Amino acid sequence: MDIRAITFDVYGTLIDWEAGILAWAKKMLANKGSDLPPEQFYARWEEHQFALLTPYRGYRDITARAVERVLRDLKLPVELDDGPSLADAIPTWKPFPDTPDALRRLGQKYKIGVISNMDNVVLFETVARLGAPVHFRTSAEDARAYKPDEAPFKLALSRLGMQPAEVLHAGFGWRYDLPPAKALGMRTAFVNRGGRPKPEGVSADIEVTTVGELADQLVG
Repeated sequence: MDIRAITFDVYGTLIDWEAGILAWAKKMLANKGSDLPPEQFYARWEEHQFALLTPYRGYRDITARAVERVLRDLKLPVELDDGPSLADAIPTWKPFPDTPDALRRLGQKYKIGVISNMDNVVLFETVARLGAPVHFRTSAEDARAYKPDEAPFKLALSRLGMQPAEVLHAGFGWRYDLPPAKALGMRTAFVNRGGRPKPEGVSADIEVTTVGELADQLVG
């Protein structure tokens, strides 16, 4: 592939999103006296969050609304700080161990950017934790739309000033990232952390299990 830049999804691809949200959910459920596995809370939250992505509103608001909806589904008490507490936790979540070195290696050859469904303030805090240079950032707040809408990708491409085929987009979120990037003509890399079965119909130019593996393939 003759690419000049790589854009990354952030949460779940570079940052260990699942570990963060499961730890938060486990603590929150315990405080409410619930023995529901945090994985079940997360699955419900994900569905509500996805449904709230349109029309555009701030991600902090989406997070809080989704938490409230899950608690009401489960008939658990809702407190004012339940949703905000999840939003407050997100910027504290850590990168996957392979992320910093992989980004440094890739950044020696390619322009590196991120395309995220996060608001700018939280995204900037997160990027500062990556331990590697990121040349540009594009957020849902910038585009006023959330992935899988194509708007964030179009904005990133316009900022890069490159043709879509010159840019590889890497993400674990097949629901959010791969289809719109591919539709615009970008190259795609499926970062399948955990090696889970790939959903039917999902295709990518590259499939890896870590960003470190992607760096191994592209720069050695």
